[in-house]
Amino acid sequence: MTPLKQWADALRAALVRAMYRGHVANAAERLLEQRVVADFLAPDVGRDYALTRHDKAGLVRRIRHTHASVQSATHWTYHVVLAGQILSIPPSVEGAVVECGCYKGASTANLSLVCERTGRTLYVCDSFQGLPEDDAVVHRYPHFQVQGQYEKGMYTGTYDEVRGNIRRFGALDACSFVPGFFSDTLHTVPAPVAFVFVDVDLVSSMRDCIVHLWPKLIEGGYFYTDDSADMEVVQLWFDTPWWREQFGCPAPGYVGSGCGLPLSIGNCTLGYAQKVADYTAAYGRVPWLRYPDPS
Repeated sequence: MTPLKQWADALRAALVRAMYRGHVANAAERLLEQRVVADFLAPDVGRDYALTRHDKAGLVRRIRHTHASVQSATHWTYHVVLAGQILSIPPSVEGAVVECGCYKGASTANLSLVCERTGRTLYVCDSFQGLPEDDAVVHRYPHFQVQGQYEKGMYTGTYDEVRGNIRRFGALDACSFVPGFFSDTLHTVPAPVAFVFVDVDLVSSMRDCIVHLWPKLIEGGYFYTDDSADMEVVQLWFDTPWWREQFGCPAPGYVGSGCGLPLSIGNCTLGYAQKVADYTAAYGRVPWLRYPDPS
């Protein structure tokens, strides 16, 4: 066999392996997407709001259509997960939904549809000028094997653009807009807050969101972010000295630190923290762990 023939055979074999891996990866991604949708269509999700399986399947179709029509920084399955969490909040629990950082309004439109069905106000908080100055901070994404810096003005969606997309694909009447930088505006969001979704990228912006929204978040409430892969941002959720100074409590930690929730075989950026004052009361005791005497 000539060297050229050997090289050609080796190249052909490599291409076949690459195609096989690609097909397997695509198939695995489709299965994960199907699992997210199946969880959302489960009978208990939305039952308290009289949502049928047909109703929820319609929501999924609208979510996917919006995602395909409006530029988004998040995957459509994230929107389904967030919708499921909002539908899991009992109607007897008061509180609004807050989104910080809406970009072009794809996730906003989709969340507004759920807020309309649950009778909750969606507070849309954004500067509508893109990201503020980040002081040349280098952001590390180990799970993505990349690092880099954000520039002022990235991820800009204008006020009119976002409102137009919500009007076209969502429920504009369910929204209350809070324009401006978070440090100047989030104090105006009224308590209680039942659910938070934040996609803000910067440590300073995340800090502002936590300072203003965490005290208003209901006990047991979820604070989702699309910044789980950014270690500079994630570290804030484990900074107990800062949390004790701000709120008089230990840092709550963060589910999905570094790699996000298991929603993709590749990279996921969605994760959350939950506001729980007494984890023993909320989750029960583990038999093989020791607990301090409450007395």
